[in-house]
Amino acid sequence: MKATNFLQEPGLADAWTKLAHALAFYPQPAGGSSHQVATKPAKLGIFERLDRWFWKQHVKECEDYLAKSKDVFELEQRMRNLDRLVGSRYY
Repeated sequence: MKATNFLQEPGLADAWTKLAHALAFYPQPAGGSSHQVATKPAKLGIFERLDRWFWKQHVKECEDYLAKSKDVFELEQRMRNLDRLVGSRYY
């Protein structure tokens, strides 16, 4: 068995570069090009805006519920309760 440096494997350098960019919050476009195209954001319709508003309200309610916990054990229990409410199909 030949001992090799795993950092010198082909293709791994590209993976390390992509990981470094992702961790540094410099995502690359899906096409692989390094330049970014300035595009105008699409205007949201009434249903998308309403959906976002409802989602923000839901997240705020969940955060308020979790913030009322007195210790880490109660916080973990509340998190499990929220997980069970969201995925109530199997619980």
